[in-house]
Amino acid sequence: MIRVVARHECASLLRNAQTWIMAAIMAALFGYLFLKQLEAFITVQGQLATQDHPTGLSGFMAVRYLEPLSLAFTLVAPLFAMRSFSEEFRQHTYALWQSSPVSTRALVVGKFLGVLSVLSLLVLLAAGMLLIMRVFIPIDLLLTLSATFGLLLCAAACASCGLFFSSLTQHSLIAIVASLSLLLISWMLGSANFGTLPLQALQDLSIAVHLRGFFQGYIQTRDIAFFTLMMTLFLGLTIIRLDALRQTGR
Repeated sequence: MIRVVARHECASLLRNAQTWIMAAIMAALFGYLFLKQLEAFITVQGQLATQDHPTGLSGFMAVRYLEPLSLAFTLVAPLFAMRSFSEEFRQHTYALWQSSPVSTRALVVGKFLGVLSVLSLLVLLAAGMLLIMRVFIPIDLLLTLSATFGLLLCAAACASCGLFFSSLTQHSLIAIVASLSLLLISWMLGSANFGTLPLQALQDLSIAVHLRGFFQGYIQTRDIAFFTLMMTLFLGLTIIRLDALRQTGR
């Protein structure tokens, strides 16, 4: 059932003109940032060569090209997820899911995987621009894969957040504003300067803090656990919310 729901959600997104407009904007952003940072690397290549441990093209582009895209995916992922349930509520089609043999868990996980499938294509497009350079020059494949994995985790966690807020209201605009507000607060926690030790623990809730290592080529278990727990939390809350709706018959 999960596969059926995921296929339905993915097809629904791909039939939507808004999806293609956002994808075109993201592709334009990828191309602009990639060419800009590639030009910047060529400009400073001579200076980097004089360092004891010079940064190669892969390391430079991972930090200067792929890492900034994590913020873009933080903003875009909830946009793809915002219509998942709010649109069903507004068009009164959610009752069909309630009367179907599909469980709430399968419905939520299926819709999440459908949204993530579309986001994954954009992540692969962003990484592919760098990987295609392997035809001409050596590219650190492991570093690029690490950065790509970080982008995927970020997109998945943010999509789960958007999915949860989508289940709370039939108004897509409210869902996107609420999810983006929460995600941006999480980003800002990483740059905040907390004086006392208890408050410094709030930085562990920052998406930016847990993403940094992926773009520097090392993956820590705590960072993977953070995004996994974030996805589990929001998907679990979505299931609880929809179960409550099923029990009340609305």
